[in-house]
Amino acid sequence: MNTRIWYPRVILSVKKLLLVDFLLLALPFARNSSFAASSANDCLYQVDLAQFPKYRALWKAKLGPTPFNHARMMVEPAFAPEYSVSVYSRSLRRDQVKYVVTYIAADQNLWQATDIGRQPQRAQSVKTRRIDCEISKQTADKLKQACIEMLSGDQRPKPMREEDAGRATDATVAEFSIQLSRAQTLSGEVAVELVEGRKTRALLQVANALIEYCKAKPTDRPAIASQLDRKVTRVLELLKHRRS
Repeated sequence: MNTRIWYPRVILSVKKLLLVDFLLLALPFARNSSFAASSANDCLYQVDLAQFPKYRALWKAKLGPTPFNHARMMVEPAFAPEYSVSVYSRSLRRDQVKYVVTYIAADQNLWQATDIGRQPQRAQSVKTRRIDCEISKQTADKLKQACIEMLSGDQRPKPMREEDAGRATDATVAEFSIQLSRAQTLSGEVAVELVEGRKTRALLQVANALIEYCKAKPTDRPAIASQLDRKVTRVLELLKHRRS
């Protein structure tokens, strides 16, 4: 039976517990107008790349095979199939570059299917569906700028504190990242059900619009592309107001 197991000391994924409990503790305060007006908590959280390395390797192989030098969101639902969306550039010739959006979705939950990576051979039974679409240079460049600003400088992801863990709660975790070079990648994550900050929420809306763009009929994509560009512009406008 494919269910998530409770382990001593580690319940489900530690990163999920810390992230969700921290945000749950923060929700009552977020309702206060003065607190909500502050951008102090409007950011992503640091990713523990050492957590569950076997699962992460399978996850990235299945859902992250493309470059992501403009942006990427990889989503890990608690029990539903994982999925990702990546934006990257591809050189066709010396003077020609194509900008691509790739959406990849698994047909079953990889975490459960492989027992958190303990049974890697089972990953072969997990199939993926892939959609590739072109995107404009203007929107791709805006996405790159937004992603870099959300993952660095004053806006860089916060560390998660162990003392904030209180109770086990499943969540859908979205991990955002951008590959600046072979040696440098910026990343951050958030529980999508509990996003409160305007910048973080706007970034998530952009990623979801990218998925909608890929899933749409070709005739519907131009209208979605216009909406997408406006959403990315909105993120950049919000990022002008740095958190203190």
